[in-house]
Amino acid sequence: MPDDVIQDRLPPSKLGPCTCTDIRRAARKLTSLYDSALAPVGITITQYSILASIGRAGELCHTVLAERLGMDRTTLTRNLGPLIEAEWVVAGSGEDRRRRWLHLTAAGKKKLKRCLPLWEKVQNEFVSEIGAQQLQELRTLLRLVESAVASAGGAEE
Repeated sequence: MPDDVIQDRLPPSKLGPCTCTDIRRAARKLTSLYDSALAPVGITITQYSILASIGRAGELCHTVLAERLGMDRTTLTRNLGPLIEAEWVVAGSGEDRRRRWLHLTAAGKKKLKRCLPLWEKVQNEFVSEIGAQQLQELRTLLRLVESAVASAGGAEE
């Protein structure tokens, strides 16, 4: 198909630019900022978020952690793999063998403690740049986005 035919079929939308593209672009840049900050301790923001969530709770089942992080269970399992392999997280069964409980190991707690000052630094820098009030407004808008997506039936949780 010639380029001019494609361009004719993709005129500027009356709805404006793609919202998903805009949000994903911002998310990629924000992820890169946090990943760079955490790179000295060899961890990504996704891994940090998993460790911090488990650390806050003491223990979490796989399903609850996936819900808290907004990940499907398969994605969470894929992201847990390197953390379990590094022996930062251990998965065990409770009384109900279908539920997998996740705990931080001593090494996982140590890794989280090493990450925390780096995360706090980048978090403070971002808040200083965007402003505390704007950050609160952004969080409100993001909750509205999640709610709108759920209402539209466009994403499974």
